[in-house]
Amino acid sequence: MTRRALSLAVCLVGLGSLPAAEVVTLAPGNAAVVAPAGKEADWIHGDHVLHNDLIVAVIAKPAATRHANMTVRNVGGCIIDLTSRERPNDQLSCYYPAAGLAEFRTASASADGEAPVAGDDLAVRGSRVRLEAVSAAAAGRPAITVAYDLADGDDFLTVTTTWSNPGAGPVPVSVADRVRADRTFTSAVAGDDNVAWWDDEWFGQTYAVVPTGARCKPGRPGEVVHFKERDPLEFVPDAGPVAALPPGGSVTLVRRVFPADSLLAARGIARRLAGREGVRVNATVRDAAGPVPGAIVKVADAAGGRYAAGRVDAEGRLTFAMPRDAAAWKLVADATARGRGSVELPLGPAAAGETIEIEALLPRPGIVVGTITDDDGGPIPCKVQFRGRGVPDPDFGPDSGDTAVKNLVYSADGRLRVEIAPGTYDVVVSRGSEYDAVTTSITVAADGATPLAAKLSRVVATGGWISSDFHSHSTPSGDNTSSQLGRVQNLLAEQVEFGPCTEHNRISSYAPHLERLGAGHLMATCSGMELTGSLLPVNHQNAFPLVERPGEQDGGGPTVNNDDPVAQVERLALWDDAADKVVQMNHPNLVQVLGDRDTDGKADAGFEKMLGFMDVIEVHPLEEIFTPPAPDFDPRRREHTVFRWLQMLNLGYRLPGVVNTDAHYNFHGSGFLRNYLASPTDDPAKIRIGDVIAASKAGRVVMTSGPFLEAVASAGEEAVASAGEEAVASAGEATKPAGPGDTLRSEAGRVSLQIRVQCPNWFDVDRVQVFVNGRPDPALNFTRRDHAGMFTRDVVRFDQTVSVTLDRDAHLIVATVGEGSNLGLVMGPDHAERRPIAVTNPIFVDVDGGGFKPNGDLLGVPLHHPAEPSRPGHRHPHAAHPHPHDGPSLPRDPAR
Repeated sequence: MTRRALSLAVCLVGLGSLPAAEVVTLAPGNAAVVAPAGKEADWIHGDHVLHNDLIVAVIAKPAATRHANMTVRNVGGCIIDLTSRERPNDQLSCYYPAAGLAEFRTASASADGEAPVAGDDLAVRGSRVRLEAVSAAAAGRPAITVAYDLADGDDFLTVTTTWSNPGAGPVPVSVADRVRADRTFTSAVAGDDNVAWWDDEWFGQTYAVVPTGARCKPGRPGEVVHFKERDPLEFVPDAGPVAALPPGGSVTLVRRVFPADSLLAARGIARRLAGREGVRVNATVRDAAGPVPGAIVKVADAAGGRYAAGRVDAEGRLTFAMPRDAAAWKLVADATARGRGSVELPLGPAAAGETIEIEALLPRPGIVVGTITDDDGGPIPCKVQFRGRGVPDPDFGPDSGDTAVKNLVYSADGRLRVEIAPGTYDVVVSRGSEYDAVTTSITVAADGATPLAAKLSRVVATGGWISSDFHSHSTPSGDNTSSQLGRVQNLLAEQVEFGPCTEHNRISSYAPHLERLGAGHLMATCSGMELTGSLLPVNHQNAFPLVERPGEQDGGGPTVNNDDPVAQVERLALWDDAADKVVQMNHPNLVQVLGDRDTDGKADAGFEKMLGFMDVIEVHPLEEIFTPPAPDFDPRRREHTVFRWLQMLNLGYRLPGVVNTDAHYNFHGSGFLRNYLASPTDDPAKIRIGDVIAASKAGRVVMTSGPFLEAVASAGEEAVASAGEEAVASAGEATKPAGPGDTLRSEAGRVSLQIRVQCPNWFDVDRVQVFVNGRPDPALNFTRRDHAGMFTRDVVRFDQTVSVTLDRDAHLIVATVGEGSNLGLVMGPDHAERRPIAVTNPIFVDVDGGGFKPNGDLLGVPLHHPAEPSRPGHRHPHAAHPHPHDGPSLPRDPAR
């Protein structure tokens, strides 16, 4: 049996049943057994795990290319995951020993003082194990060695860093570490306990550092000093500060690094490690009916200063250790956010070795029991917003959470049970822009259940089209800290029917969350990514589907090219053996792309060749289609993307426009923008990825912040429509209608344009405008004020057929807007003032029968551009082959 097989066998027989610690390198055969779980877990195969029966830590493989994610980089030899074994909940992005200044390139492992074993494949086991990583000296930089020690029974890692100078002259040294634990974490140093911490109260994870033979800086006796969570943590050795090492000199720092489920627990562990006696406290929070899970327990000293806090578990319990002199301190059990208020209790005295048992009894909350149904009385995903009337809005949790976020609740099946403070609330129940929203009010009494019933009616008919958001995010990139489950709940509640997973620089998938929610039949998905280079905003591209390779860095995705955006997008387009996919240019500066690379206002090559690998371009905000820039508009500015897109269409770029939310957080986030794609099915469970790709590339897309807009062009008997670049030449073929992305042949130049707009009950439209070759035609501008008879207050707000006469080839774009309306609170406070607007992709009309020819009109505003446009082309370097993604996207994600 090989060493790895033996190690794995021991793990499988009973991790924790044999008292020992272990170092093991992650591989496909053991990752499911030893790798930690959590929202921020970043391990891959080849990383090294240290674990015992209490904790598990991942040390990234020492390699120059090892990055945890897009923003947490150069992590080789550092701690990237750390959590308890009993309650896996990794929230750590990275613990950088030596403050991230080391470049660790080699690793070795040993057990119980035996000779270390070096290499990429490590497996040792014993009562005490060590993993060591080495960073060689370089010009002006010391050699750095870091050792991670874990003993059987330890709930901490002992981290020892040695800076040494083998050179002939002095080198500067900074005795410091750095931690990435982002956004919802707070960080501080407590001088009395000589401990530094990063605490996330909401997600229930704390990381702490206790040095030995050194002091945390800026620790001051009797004070807790807060610092920015990304600032270095500096140490002052007991022997005195060290700023430089002489030739042959060295300095060593030892500290204990550990996870805890609360700051209260972490501070107790820190006191224990310092050899200071503590008093054990078992706190229970309950009401008359039983435990109150998630209540916060806060401890304040005798003067009322906050000491620490933590959340109780599902049984309403929290265990922690307090200083011996804490008898006069107070404990506050707080569930105000859940309508229960708070109660304050004295901790009381305890003799050495005794345990304080303390029970906090909270009042019963108000409870809202919701049953939201569809027209047939069945379950339906939805979001429910509560707005206090004379009482504060509830605050259920941060915008990075799931299920209950700020003042809204997501439900995948329309059922909810919400604890809330007594009072009267305005309630908005919704499910995206195809449904009427329900607005009502309820009065919630204390200690009782208040029913909330609503029926969501799907009033907007979208046959032949599916809604989509091609660009959304959640936690795996380091760019945000949102729950990925919360993103999926958000997409479902907004009735997005196709949503690829497009995280920064990591291929990931929403499919497991849909499966967990039992909602795979309600939203199609596939794996994808946003490849995010450093040249902003040009070097950001989405692509889907992409094959996710679990256990590989970045999910097996391509790497960025910060020097050459053209090379980056080419790599992305050809990824997965050039398999068919959608490649999208995200929030671009089109002036810079087309012909002003350095944005100095002077013509150059730009990054125009990128467009040859693009299928669609984000062109929001759509409102700007009605407000073109002035002729003297500074061309170096990136505003008016949709106008630049219109110029590009006139130059011959047939690149479809799309709009997406780019949502990073889960308070509303997704939903306020979407694309409608032509589709052979209206059932999300039957959506085929191949059909999504085809519709996207062909431009069979309507962009909207809410209204559902349809535009169909037709001609007389002499005209024939074709869905593509070339017109159908057969005069005997019956006339076909042409929609967005299609080409219509009309040699007489007469086009009938049928326009239909639908809206639910929570916004309106009052203008419809036809653009001919990017210019708004005054004769084709219809407003409710001037053409009242054309508009209604029904679901179908506008349904008219208008005549367009053309004397040359032209593309037609239809736009509708509610100039006197907004999206309102259905889409949340960040988007409430946005106008409801929809814009079709162009319908191309071939008037002379020679194939569509662009007119080259720049619409009165200068734009540097090449003489001939790059055009998206077939990217397969070999014979055609069947696409593995061309099938129903669920219940299994086809890209996995």
